[in-house]
Amino acid sequence: MKAIDILALVLVAAVAIGGKLFVGGDGDTAPHDRRPDPRAFAPGHVVPAPAYPDEPTIVVTIEEKQQSSTGTAFSVNRSGIWITARHVTGGCDTVALQLQDGRAVRARRVDPHTFADISVLWTRGGAPALPLARPRPQEGQDGYSFGFPKGLPGDVHGQVIGRARMLSQGRYRTAEPVVAWAHVRRIPDRGPYLGGISGGPWVNSDGEVVGVHVAGAKRRGRSFSTTLDTLSRALVESGVQPAAEPRTLPPLSRLSPAGFAGYGDALRQRATVAKVLCLVGERWRRRA
Repeated sequence: MKAIDILALVLVAAVAIGGKLFVGGDGDTAPHDRRPDPRAFAPGHVVPAPAYPDEPTIVVTIEEKQQSSTGTAFSVNRSGIWITARHVTGGCDTVALQLQDGRAVRARRVDPHTFADISVLWTRGGAPALPLARPRPQEGQDGYSFGFPKGLPGDVHGQVIGRARMLSQGRYRTAEPVVAWAHVRRIPDRGPYLGGISGGPWVNSDGEVVGVHVAGAKRRGRSFSTTLDTLSRALVESGVQPAAEPRTLPPLSRLSPAGFAGYGDALRQRATVAKVLCLVGERWRRRA
């Protein structure tokens, strides 16, 4: 038996004992995840977009939704275009965004992508948009994710530890490359389970989006994001042009290991980051 096969068996056995994978706001779990091997990178190596067969694989089970749930979305164009995770919007009778002032705005169009855990939303009226990054994230690079873990405001500081291949099964099936992040700090720290933050952005220290938060291994303090290339492809296929507008976001001086939670609060106050409401079996009632 080859050494890599032996390693794979050891990793699978460790996962069976040690942890589960979380996705999204509906608490779906799957028992098979393997931590990306940090040795897959040389120092400073750029995380590539494709997922190769010899990369660690994580398997996510997307269960049928039985009840209403929440997730996170972020603005990519002030005209009312948002990004979230596909598993957040799938199975919903109605999808809406709840803004910081309590208003709920119904999504008039939801475009789930067949190749990745990404949905594009359209609403009437929008919010200041987050810019997309150009360089891909590197091993050891700091990043920050903002949203609504467990339905409440919360933020994460993480560092890139590697890449992986994510297989989604159940409600739909996809295979896509993802970037793995190790949690450095969570504010507030309600534990490593972050269900509800799915669909939120991972941004670099310049406040630019480098991926969409799509899954995590709660017992290991790990999260996974889509790649920047996957996000860019989803926008192109939906005919979306990311906003090229003057910067109206919080000062970058607040985006640091010490101040990232304040930066997240400012994004939520501007509605750049908003809570997604997935209504199942409920009648939509517009709230002013």
